[in-house]
Amino acid sequence: MKLNVPIQQRLKVVGLLFLFGMSCTMLQAQAPLVKQWDKRFGGTSREFLFSFQQTKDGGFILGGWSDSGVGGDKTQSCYGSYDYWVVKINKFGIKEWDKRFGYANDDLLSSICETSDGGYLIAGNSASNAGGDKTENCKGIVDNWLVKIDSVGNKQWDKTIGGNADDDYPQVVQTKDKGYLIGCSSQSGISGDKTQACLGVYDFWIIKTDSLGNVLWDKVIGGTGDDRFWSLKETHDNCFLLGGTSDSPIGFDKSQPSQGYHDDWIVKIDSIGNKIWDRRFGGSYSDVINDLIITNDNCFLLGGSSGSGSSGDKTQPSFGNTDFWILKVDSNGNKVWDKTFGGSESEGSSEFGYVRQTNDSGYLISGASFSDSSGVKSENNLGFIQPWIVKIDSSGNVQWDKTLLYLNDSLGYPYYEKSIGIQMSNGCYAVASFTNADISGYKTQPNWDTTTTFHPTPDFWICVLCDSTNINSTQINLASSDTTFCEKHCIDFYDLSTNNPTSWQWFFPGADSTTSTLQNPTNICYNNYGSFDVTLIACNAAGCDTLLLPGFINEYQTLTPTITQSNDSLFSSPGVAYQWWSVDSGIIAGANNYYYIPAQGGSYYVIVTDTTGCEGASNTIVVMGINELAIGNWQLAIVPNPNNGSFTITLNALDANDFSLRIIDPLGRTVYTENGRLIKQTTSNINVEMGNAAKGLYEVELITNKNVYRQKFLKE
Repeated sequence: MKLNVPIQQRLKVVGLLFLFGMSCTMLQAQAPLVKQWDKRFGGTSREFLFSFQQTKDGGFILGGWSDSGVGGDKTQSCYGSYDYWVVKINKFGIKEWDKRFGYANDDLLSSICETSDGGYLIAGNSASNAGGDKTENCKGIVDNWLVKIDSVGNKQWDKTIGGNADDDYPQVVQTKDKGYLIGCSSQSGISGDKTQACLGVYDFWIIKTDSLGNVLWDKVIGGTGDDRFWSLKETHDNCFLLGGTSDSPIGFDKSQPSQGYHDDWIVKIDSIGNKIWDRRFGGSYSDVINDLIITNDNCFLLGGSSGSGSSGDKTQPSFGNTDFWILKVDSNGNKVWDKTFGGSESEGSSEFGYVRQTNDSGYLISGASFSDSSGVKSENNLGFIQPWIVKIDSSGNVQWDKTLLYLNDSLGYPYYEKSIGIQMSNGCYAVASFTNADISGYKTQPNWDTTTTFHPTPDFWICVLCDSTNINSTQINLASSDTTFCEKHCIDFYDLSTNNPTSWQWFFPGADSTTSTLQNPTNICYNNYGSFDVTLIACNAAGCDTLLLPGFINEYQTLTPTITQSNDSLFSSPGVAYQWWSVDSGIIAGANNYYYIPAQGGSYYVIVTDTTGCEGASNTIVVMGINELAIGNWQLAIVPNPNNGSFTITLNALDANDFSLRIIDPLGRTVYTENGRLIKQTTSNINVEMGNAAKGLYEVELITNKNVYRQKFLKE
């Protein structure tokens, strides 16, 4: 049985690019949005975001896949090639926790729903057997894997649901009875948890479970062709609406013929999975639905993309290769209107065209765009592909659009781009995506991948924007009593904003006090080494502005140098500057090398400075005495000194004696030896070649039957 299914088979690109475009341009108001803050979350390898929503506490939960180890924002190691990765942040983008779930093979998160008990149910694909976080073996090639977690990410239970083949891209909702409904694309036959045979290439497979994930019933819905599931919602009348794409003709559950290569297909089922009706919507080419919502007026809004021109159910021509295509249908599945939004290139990829209801009963459309300013798109891209949001009214008319800018290099991942936009409870807008961009445009934090130069790997990214008509136009500014220091340190912060702010919210990640609501917080202490952001949100009656200063505070580690002794010489651990001291007589003038040769016994230490400008004092070392023959002794001379490894040792003999000579490197190892006999009152020269030896301070030691002589030389 094949377990490790390649990622390319999980990311199925169902949209086909339309090969012609239009040159007309539609005009609408410029987006009245001002960026409030942005945050990057990732590890040092790849993170792909596939789920994003605001939580009941006003924060956000982000989910996707990761193959990173511990590092960056990721606190747990990777089990397999990819694991589920979930990040919970508060309403200001401060991370509260992150969790990894998986085992040995690909585990690819595709859906998260917040549950009534304050926790979350996570759903995705798994090719892993039991092990790690997974308690059940795989039942086919790829199964649905459900993981229930509490409000802080602790696993409560997990369930593997699948047949004998590929059960792909599950989406999950909690039902009114506290159980769950799961929908996915399936090609499995009757096997495992699947009680009905496959009808075509792929079918919709719908599974109802209780509150603990135990299967209550399952249904297969499809035609004779390829029917791919993408989205589901529970309706007001306790039924369910399913959405996806189909190329099937009339047959089995499909009641209308195909219009083009692929069409949007929606199916309404009752509370036990029986089909009530189905509807097909499409043009002459490829049309894909990947999102749907229940609207305030009890209708349905379908979001996706289209490569079709004006044809079939599509009333507007194409702007470019593929466009966002949005349809509103009534509670019986009859089309109310459809709208096309795009630029001269492509909008979206294999997942695109997300739709959300807004507070004014309009809609927010989000996805990714390859287009510069053209068609409905009012702004040029900064990078290859950018998140793009479009605000429309309740009738589908464009009110504004916004391109979220960063200078990305997405050539490695162009057709997997996923950008999800929502309107927040406070009326602002949040957009989440994944990107390999570094600091640029709206992105203020660097990519975590610093090792890959050609195509850096992507991270999660979230950006929050607010309507400028509700935002204070004041420029926020701040200052602190210090920003760079070399030891545990407490500092004060000052708000320098104008236009009289009346409330303040400070964030000091890494400090002992991580938040403050004072105008000028004092005595904020940093007790851990590192680089830390500072955020200030200042508000008055007109609204709030946010200032984020990445890496504003830098605390460097205080040095703790050490001294080692080799014969008469003292050596310091590495630094960029040195000052040797005598405990008895104070600073030693001119003693500024990494080594020092005392002229007499005593107690010594060294102060070392590193590349950050931080300095530290070493341990104290006691030198008991100096050898009787020190530097400059006429009986043992080294010329030249310093030298490049080529030098002459001169021995001046008073008496005739056998001798043993050796050269000792800075680590105390003997690297050269010479034995011979001194002739009384004569001079002997020994030529030495050490050109390949390392730089440093060496010692020559001459031993006779009467004395030991030592001399130092420096190899440069």
